[in-house]
Amino acid sequence: MRVNEQDAAHDRLGAAVRVLADAVVRSGADAATLASTADEIERLSALLSAAQQHERLHDSPYHPMSPVGGTAHPTAPQLHTRPIDGGVGGTVALGPAYEGGPGLVHGGILSLMIDHTMGQAIYTAGYAAMTATLDVRYLAPTPIGVPLTVTARVDNGAGRRVHVVAAIKAGETTTVEARGVFITLTRDAVARIFPRERIPEA
Repeated sequence: MRVNEQDAAHDRLGAAVRVLADAVVRSGADAATLASTADEIERLSALLSAAQQHERLHDSPYHPMSPVGGTAHPTAPQLHTRPIDGGVGGTVALGPAYEGGPGLVHGGILSLMIDHTMGQAIYTAGYAAMTATLDVRYLAPTPIGVPLTVTARVDNGAGRRVHVVAAIKAGETTTVEARGVFITLTRDAVARIFPRERIPEA
């Protein structure tokens, strides 16, 4: 199988599992159906686990196994950003799999999307950095099932510190605002923090 075919198949599998996760949290099936479905999923899990294990290289915040926008990731919210003035932005609608309070997106999922989008803004601006602090303010409830606009912009950089601002909007309502400080990585820091075999080649 050529690499592009394998990548396409992995993307398809990730999408199928995301549909399955949505069906699981919505399902009103009877106990027998749930049990037989669990049997089949366990069988398929064993089939995949028996295959040779492969760790994809996380060489950017846009990689296929990103926990936010990864096309091959089985639980990632499909937030796909594009460059905008001074940063990045994208739109996503989250279903019941990401629900916290009734009808609302879980706050942890919102923070995840904020942190990741900040990382994408920094990457787009040419920095290699990691989150040092993240200050998230929840201004209003964020509903599931409606388009959410997520944006992040680099505010300023001083020394190794890069300051980033971000927001989430539901329609015209800003539901989340955040500020983050990221620390740029030196070669020594990269070598100390990451496993040697997982460091992208320069």
